[in-house]
Amino acid sequence: MDGVKLDSALAFPGGLKQTLTDWRSGFPTTSINDRGVDVVQAREGGTRVKLFFDKQTGLLTRSVRYSKTIVGPVPVQIDYSDYREVVGVKLPFEWRLTWTDGQSVYTLDELTPNTAIDPSKFAKPAAADKPVVAPAKVTQ
Repeated sequence: MDGVKLDSALAFPGGLKQTLTDWRSGFPTTSINDRGVDVVQAREGGTRVKLFFDKQTGLLTRSVRYSKTIVGPVPVQIDYSDYREVVGVKLPFEWRLTWTDGQSVYTLDELTPNTAIDPSKFAKPAAADKPVVAPAKVTQ
């Protein structure tokens, strides 16, 4: 559950400072795709996370979190790319989620914030009419 909370906090990073605790920085500079990145480590509940920020742009390039499992910690890596400006804020339009045995790529074509959504989209679906079925006859 901590991992899911962390993923949602990274998707909407406005409250990231309040969500994460035990912040640590000062790690040696490393590189991702031949670009220098600064590394910051923090916690969300019991989940550790490392955040990698591009030294030139300051944008989040990668996050790596570790989920607790019965076989030990399992890393989940998310790489962020294709940043575009949306109402004055740069947001990633592509992210690649990699875990122990798989990978998913998410790509946005368009992002429109504060779009009105018809409340009926959140209404409980009407119960479907159930057909009356006669019991089967058993013959011997």
